Amino acid sequence: MKQPAYNITLTECTSSPLLTDDAKQWCRDNMQYLNRPMDLFGSSTKVEKGGDKRETYVMYLQPAGKVAVHTLCIGAAAAGCEGPCLISSGMLGMTQQQSAATKRTILWLLRPELFEARILAEVDRAERRAVRTGVPALFRLNGTSDIDFEHIVRQRPASGFYDYTKVLARLRNNMLANYHLTFSGSMYSQQSRAALGKAARRGYHIAVAYNSRELPAGVVSFDTTDLRPLDEQQGVVGWLSRKGSNKAERAREGAASFFVTDSNRAAFDDIIAVG
Repeated sequence: MKQPAYNITLTECTSSPLLTDDAKQWCRDNMQYLNRPMDLFGSSTKVEKGGDKRETYVMYLQPAGKVAVHTLCIGAAAAGCEGPCLISSGMLGMTQQQSAATKRTILWLLRPELFEARILAEVDRAERRAVRTGVPALFRLNGTSDIDFEHIVRQRPASGFYDYTKVLARLRNNMLANYHLTFSGSMYSQQSRAALGKAARRGYHIAVAYNSRELPAGVVSFDTTDLRPLDEQQGVVGWLSRKGSNKAERAREGAASFFVTDSNRAAFDDIIAVG
């Protein structure tokens, strides 16, 4: 399928109530690049435990309010994850990847129907590749965002999708067999701790990021792979190591943190024990 022509103008960008001032300035500096064809998914082949292989396709948008006036991550404020977001770490933190994420986000905000049609076209292309290679495809729409894309997942019931989310309602309401959701826990606020407790009591799959020297019993590693649908056990709490930080930053983390830290570990243990 030919890539759609988004045909976004500078006037449209700079007058849009959907874009932040920084995003509008980015448009002024990158109009030619903005309208150039580009795939929405990045892909990689991942070899998982047991010898399984999956061709993974992940879409990275700019999170929270970095580009969008109305946040793309409605749980970010309560979870305290805007600062340590994955978008700033590793390869994603590089200028080229940042520009690509900004471009995708602007396209989604200003041309949602064309954007969603492109997502479906890329899913179909990936599935054709899977038939040729024999390696199944998996799709993650929210690599660094937390948007309800359930309407897109419904249109491709034979394809496998997965995401992490901080929104309990998305897990509670998800009835799609081809969409696996993992709750992303946080120790940052009373609201996020309460949500973590509810997720534990309801037996949801939970991931938490660790900034602690010692891991508690009963928490398994999710670091070996992010493909949660392939986990042997479901409804467990798993840990992810902190990414994109230095020793000084890790030392500053206290009890009110997106991460599980030495200061809040006892409270975290109490919360998940109810599950």
